[in-house]
Amino acid sequence: MRVTNQINNPMLMMPQNSIKNQTKPIQLNRNHITENPVKVSISQEGYEHIRSSIQQNGQETYESVMQRREMLKKTRVMSYGYDLSMKAVELNDAASENGTKPLSVADRANGYIGAYASLYDEIVQGYENGTREIYVEDELGIHRLTKEEELKELNESYKRAVDDFVTMEKANEQAYAIVTEAMKKIDSIKLRSRAGASNYDNPTEKERHKVPENLKERMLGAAELFKQNYAKLNPDTDNLSQVLNRINIT
Repeated sequence: MRVTNQINNPMLMMPQNSIKNQTKPIQLNRNHITENPVKVSISQEGYEHIRSSIQQNGQETYESVMQRREMLKKTRVMSYGYDLSMKAVELNDAASENGTKPLSVADRANGYIGAYASLYDEIVQGYENGTREIYVEDELGIHRLTKEEELKELNESYKRAVDDFVTMEKANEQAYAIVTEAMKKIDSIKLRSRAGASNYDNPTEKERHKVPENLKERMLGAAELFKQNYAKLNPDTDNLSQVLNRINIT
């Protein structure tokens, strides 16, 4: 006689009606599952274990990893040209009293000279008092900039900024001359008197748009003259404004 063990077979122990009605697989009720954020903290012993493991594996030391992490926080993409332009805009806005006072080309050029002087002083003072710490990443990896490296890059950026500024102002001067001639013809056609001529024919306006001779050389020379005067600066009696007043383009 064949004996069948049914004790551990749950399907045989279930009523037949229950088996027939079980048309879908049983699913978990996920509505009762909740997710709470998990906070993980590492004890001092844990940090020591990590450090020990790294050292034993012959990889970077724990201290070097943490040092690299701090260096990455201080790593910057330096753009002295952008900083110069933004500072020049700030100074020129102040000089023009937020646009209410027209500035000449020479005035705007002095804004760039002032911007250079301000950034130069910021770099020098930062290294002298130990508050400036700039890291950059290049093909050699991450390294901390020196004062000399920053000043060199600032000088190169200033030269490029001067080139762009002079080129733009010369283009503006030519455009102004073309517009002035066109306005004169329009005034003539409308039979206007010279007293009623457009503002484009105003001598003051012409002078404001005029690019001073040798502007590029004068702006570059002003930066060199600033550095010479800055080296002699007495912080107790002198300030940047006094130095700039002696080198500004007029």
